[in-house]
Amino acid sequence: MDKRKTKDLLYEQVARIGKAVSSPKRLELLEILAQGEKTVDALAAEAGIDIKLASAHLKVLKEARLVEAQRDGRFIAYRLSGRTSARCGSTCARWRKNTWSS
Repeated sequence: MDKRKTKDLLYEQVARIGKAVSSPKRLELLEILAQGEKTVDALAAEAGIDIKLASAHLKVLKEARLVEAQRDGRFIAYRLSGRTSARCGSTCARWRKNTWSS
């Protein structure tokens, strides 16, 4: 792969991640997933949003490769993918703890 193509692919991925983390609710979903794998229903309930909206947010996170999905019967369970996502979720959790404990 030539240098130009590599740079284009890198910038596209960075843009997808930027879009994914530009929403406060998506950041909250990442923080919840940093605690462990959850179904869409559980994520929606914990984030206080509708299941359809949770699914739409998870689709964006999945497209950015920040989360992975696994079907278990009629449920889909989501988890963070990779070290970057885990770090992001942990950072959100620490920020939240520090913000509300002050």
